[in-house]
This record gives sequence, C-alpha cells and structure tokens, in this order.
Amino acid sequence: MRPRSQKMPLHGVPASGLVDAHIHIRDVKGLETVAAAGVVAVRDAGLRRNTEQSAVDLRGRIDRPVVISSRWAIYKKGGYGSLFGLPVETTNEIRSEIHALKRAGAGIIKVIASGIVSFKDPGTVTPGGFSCDELLFIVDEARSIGLDVMAHANGEPAIVASAEAGVRSIEHGYFMTERALERMAEKEVFWVPTIGALARAADARGISKDAQHYVESVILAHLGMVLRAHQIGVPLAIGTDCVVPDARYGEAYGAELEYLTKAGIPRDDVMKIAREGGARLLGISV
Repeated sequence: MRPRSQKMPLHGVPASGLVDAHIHIRDVKGLETVAAAGVVAVRDAGLRRNTEQSAVDLRGRIDRPVVISSRWAIYKKGGYGSLFGLPVETTNEIRSEIHALKRAGAGIIKVIASGIVSFKDPGTVTPGGFSCDELLFIVDEARSIGLDVMAHANGEPAIVASAEAGVRSIEHGYFMTERALERMAEKEVFWVPTIGALARAADARGISKDAQHYVESVILAHLGMVLRAHQIGVPLAIGTDCVVPDARYGEAYGAELEYLTKAGIPRDDVMKIAREGGARLLGISV
C-alpha cells in the first residue's frame, strides 16, 4: 500500500464559507443556486452522463463554488451504480477506468462499495459493491496517480472494508455500527452521512405508510450514529446528495444542518462541521 496522497490546498476559498461534500452536477448552471446558499466549495460525486460529455470547466469562479469532481463512479458489474458510473469487473478494467477518470479531470475517485437501503426488504442493502481485496486495489491504484477515494457504502461489511482499504470518506453510511465507527476513527476516515437524501428518495418514490415509518426509523438510527461519530472523533462533513440544478437546494442544505442539530450535536459544532470539516475533507486551505 502506498501512503495516503497529499492534498494540494485550494487557495482563495473563504474559510468561513459552507462546503457541500456530496452533490451531483447535471448542469454547471445549477452551481448558481449552490452559491446563493452560501456554499463556496463542493465535491461532485458524479453521474454516468458525464462519460458522454467532453471536459466541463468546473474551475472555481467568483460566481460559483470551487468544484472537486469524481466525473463518474465505478461500480461492480451486475450491482448497483448504473445511474452514476460505469461497470468494472477485472483488475485490468478497474485500473483502466481509474486512469480514464484521471484523464477526464477527476479530482477524486468515486467507488460504489455497496448497494442502497432497500425499501422492499427492511434492514437490508440492495446488491452491489466490491470485495475487500478489490477495494484495496482501487485505493492503491488511485493513490498511484495522486487521487483519494470516496466510497458509497451502506452496511457494516462495506463500511469496514472501505475504511480498512484506506478510503478518504464514507458516503451515506446507513446501517452504521459502533465497530465501523471505531475503524473509521482509527483510520481517520471522514463520514458524509447525507441524512436528508433517504427521506427525499422515499418521498419521490411515493412509498407506502409502512415503508415511510421504516424510513423514519432508519433515519432516527442514523442520527444516533452520527452523534456517536462526533463523540468519538470520526471526522464529519455535510453532503446533501442533491442533483443540481435543484431549485430547493438551499432548503436541502439547511435541512442537513438541522438533522445534525436534531442528532444532538451543538449548533456551533454543526457549523464547524459544515465549514471546517468540509474544508478539511476537500483539502481547502483554511
């Protein structure tokens, strides 16, 4: 394993500004709404459609946030992830795609390390993800070209495997456990819990009342683990998981802050997470 890559600081970004460490950019015009919400830097978790586009100018400008983009994700063939990236199966395919992402301007590699929360089978995660050895290979290959890895991971096995592999951050992290948090704290792996994303997904699908109650219980448990993460020193950052343009982006960001307050994290600490936590994760000079 190579040592963790060293982030180059991004200068000229106000340290007092908010950071969104997990959005999806469908159109850069959506960054105007993001900037209007007081967000000065974002991490783009990618979309499959980006594979069909020529390089998009995502450099920071006075009228929009600085962007660190994954361009698109890589996911295990046959599993979850087709909306966000391209399937890979062999180590050669993984290596080829990581280098293709670097050429496309990716500032971080996004890996789909698990499926998503199942609305049909409570307490489970849908199929998807990579083995421990594959995750180790992905992180090592990314570091060989100076990039870190952000891992979409739900459920203890995927979260622990991702943390052990040395990813920079866990995205979502539903069904988090104490054991997983301990490994993340030891490895100094960030958590971007995207709390509001599950509620919005449930609303969009028009699920049954029983399923709504289940989602509410999952979110409540998620909040409890977010508080525990804060207590034991797992670094946290805010991520909305919004696909921009989104006219309700500012509302979604505000809701994410309120979720952390509801979890029991003091408001001052919440704002530090939104600013300093996100800045540290993105490698912004503060």
